[in-house]
Amino acid sequence: MIDKRRMRKICLLVILLCVGRIYAVEKVQFPASFIDGWDAYVGKTVQITTPLYVCGNYYDSLILSPERLYVPEERAYGLADGDSTQYWAIKKANRANTLRLSCNITNDKVRTGAVLENLTVRVVAPGKLVTGAAPTFKNNKPEPKPKMPKNGLLICATNIQNYFYDLGGYAQQKTTKEQQRMQTDKICKAFKQIDADIYALCEIQRGDSAPQMLVDAMNAMAKKDKYAYVSDGWDNQDMIACGYIYRKDRVRAYGEMVHGYADTTDHYHYRLIAMGFEELSSGEKFVLNINHLRSKRGTAAESNEKRMVNVDSLLVMLDRIESEQIFDDADILLVGDYNSYAQEEPIQTIVRAGYEDMVVREDSTSYSYVYYSEAGCLDRVFASETMAKQVQKVAVYHVNADYFYSRGFKRGLDDTMFRYADHDPILISVKLGEH
Repeated sequence: MIDKRRMRKICLLVILLCVGRIYAVEKVQFPASFIDGWDAYVGKTVQITTPLYVCGNYYDSLILSPERLYVPEERAYGLADGDSTQYWAIKKANRANTLRLSCNITNDKVRTGAVLENLTVRVVAPGKLVTGAAPTFKNNKPEPKPKMPKNGLLICATNIQNYFYDLGGYAQQKTTKEQQRMQTDKICKAFKQIDADIYALCEIQRGDSAPQMLVDAMNAMAKKDKYAYVSDGWDNQDMIACGYIYRKDRVRAYGEMVHGYADTTDHYHYRLIAMGFEELSSGEKFVLNINHLRSKRGTAAESNEKRMVNVDSLLVMLDRIESEQIFDDADILLVGDYNSYAQEEPIQTIVRAGYEDMVVREDSTSYSYVYYSEAGCLDRVFASETMAKQVQKVAVYHVNADYFYSRGFKRGLDDTMFRYADHDPILISVKLGEH
């Protein structure tokens, strides 16, 4: 006979098992478990067993997906010819594979690309989740610098986000001397880590003062007179330009800077430029062209049309450089911020003109910019036929785009190199003479 004490223990165990079943957290997969709709899960607490990538980072929430989301313009073949079929298919898939998580996090501690596993959340609405505790992230550490060949020249092409000597105006009115110092410091730390032979810069103030300020800081950090910049003799003006900084012991700049616009009053005169460089150890030469095309502000059609005007001017400039042998060399490397993704008309027009897209050749999943949780490569590298044979490797160094903007110089929260700009730098290794 079972005594009363033992019977009570058995009854208690049964009750606990029943309660556990009632309150057990259901395990689900995303998006598979939600194919038939969200109604069965709204108001419930579930555990999502599918690993989820952080694709976007906002003040009060994270955007999650089973894989990194890419802008449709990066992968929608046919888009440049007016076929938007793939564009809308990718757009639809991105929306279907997106979750918004409200949680207790410090945004500047999380980068896009971090992963959440076995996330327990409450479903408050279709695609909207809440968790009280701060999630634990995997893959949240900074990515290492890409391994680049050591037997050639290293070029770093990077947007440095309105780097101005003069404050106010286009430099953005909130910029202060302290913000300027922090911006300079973050750029220098990143450049020291990159250790390139040539830096091709977008969004630097027109004139000599801004590049001189940056070179002085880089030389101070290197503790020797290591770097110089290419001067075109421009006066300081409240507009962005492109420019070159280089290691004097590795290369020399030669010839006169060539511009894509003849009209010096047009600010794109300073945003489409080309310069000759010679490797001192080998005597080999090449032409380095920097472009910063019109931004995407305004309607898509309007901004694309203006970028195409930029591209038309660029191709005329490149034809002139080749036909007139301006730099005594036909090896041309094109870099910069094109404000266009791989399948958009400006990029495809350059490719069809005979310049190989080196980013696509290297890695079609590359990205240098994250916008509204979608990644894409606005910063690109092209090469003439002969130059393409001399490019050893192209890689994006993810030190900026994955990080919340509060880590930038404006907020003063972070004195590391991360988020020195809103675009990631692209590293290009070239072995000159390898035809």
